[in-house]
Amino acid sequence: MIPERERAGVLIRLFAALFLLLPGLALVASAYRHAHPTTTAVVVFVVVHAALHMLAVWRGAASRPVPQFLQTLHAYAAAVMFAATLLIIAISAAAAKLPATACAVLVVGALCQLSSLHTAVQRLHHALLALGSVLQFIAMALLTLGVAS
Repeated sequence: MIPERERAGVLIRLFAALFLLLPGLALVASAYRHAHPTTTAVVVFVVVHAALHMLAVWRGAASRPVPQFLQTLHAYAAAVMFAATLLIIAISAAAAKLPATACAVLVVGALCQLSSLHTAVQRLHHALLALGSVLQFIAMALLTLGVAS
């Protein structure tokens, strides 16, 4: 049973994980099927973000203590997401022309995630991380589908 004070945060992060994992797998399959040059960036994005959000869900719902490594990873989730965003921008820029629209939305999502570091309210922290991931998912979809220019 999830403690009442953590329930909202766990549900927010569960939504983010499922949002990234289910449509993310379709996005990966589409990028791979069309041999899009940013397939690696899409895979990195989906795996890193979905895994970090699921880690938060597991940590909030676990009845036993989570291993120290995973607690540390959870504590620095926003920084890991930001590093993954920089890697995605680098991969996308190297593989093909990185559209300004997609890059801007990736950066805005990263700023949402970084602003969660300075938030004392846990619900806001979880919401900013989820919002940043959703914005970045939209940017990756635009990049993969070739809509952004």
